[in-house]
Amino acid sequence: MTGHATEVSRGVRFEFGANWARFLEVLNDERIAQAEKSLRELLGVSDLQGKSFLDVGSGSGLFSLAALRLGATVHSFDYDRKSVACTRELMRRYFPKDTQWIIEECFVIDSDYLSRLGKFDVVYNWGVLHHQGALWQEMGLVILV
Repeated sequence: MTGHATEVSRGVRFEFGANWARFLEVLNDERIAQAEKSLRELLGVSDLQGKSFLDVGSGSGLFSLAALRLGATVHSFDYDRKSVACTRELMRRYFPKDTQWIIEECFVIDSDYLSRLGKFDVVYNWGVLHHQGALWQEMGLVILV
């Protein structure tokens, strides 16, 4: 059993991936387009051509998909195995042979893992770091990426 699965079984961690799997059942082109628009507005850009994008806690994979569709190379990771599976499902549906999208299972406070990632033009995190209980430590680790 993984660290995440152990924490879920002990009741100390919520299994967000199960929710994301249900979300994928209703994901459509309109929602994907809205995610793309959201990223463009947030970043003040028209596209992400030539940019690298790190999705910290990818969840459903929607914003990783949006970034890829906007032209970025994307590296996604999540601690929740079911969330990773959701992100991989979006890759399977929309970019099955793409080599510009890497998806991994890892914990956001694994400093060894983060130190191996290198630098990214965009580090995206939505609704993840504050769940871990050490927000400033995690922010420091992610900013160093």
